[in-house]
Amino acid sequence: MKFSRVTAAIVMASLSSPLFAAAEQSVGKLTAVSDGTFVSRNGTLMPATAGQSLYAGDRVVTRGTAKAKASFPGCDFTIAPTSVLSVSQSSCASTTKSFVQDDTGDGSEGAGGSSGGYVVGGLALLAVAGGIVAATSNSDSKPASP
Repeated sequence: MKFSRVTAAIVMASLSSPLFAAAEQSVGKLTAVSDGTFVSRNGTLMPATAGQSLYAGDRVVTRGTAKAKASFPGCDFTIAPTSVLSVSQSSCASTTKSFVQDDTGDGSEGAGGSSGGYVVGGLALLAVAGGIVAATSNSDSKPASP
């Protein structure tokens, strides 16, 4: 039973979605979307539609080969396949995070860079190890009955 609570806590922490969309006023909109594009708002993932308003705290997620375009005052974004765009009041200062591996072989790093993968992998490893320790530790010296 401890393991399921720990696992749920790790999953919730890894989602890292904001609890509330802070803004009530739209800060931008999606101008084009393809199948496999979603908007994460208040912890809910919903299919995206062209013309959909975007609010601070939203995340635009493209899966597989999906692409999208978002427009904000002062800038536009083309969101590549397998990417995330975090929407904020100053989204023009943001950059999309791509999770597509760069296989160009020219030594250059793709969007997000290869070091980002090491950070995410290290954090995931720490989260799993912490979950295992929490699930297997027994605060009393009495063995659990079967």
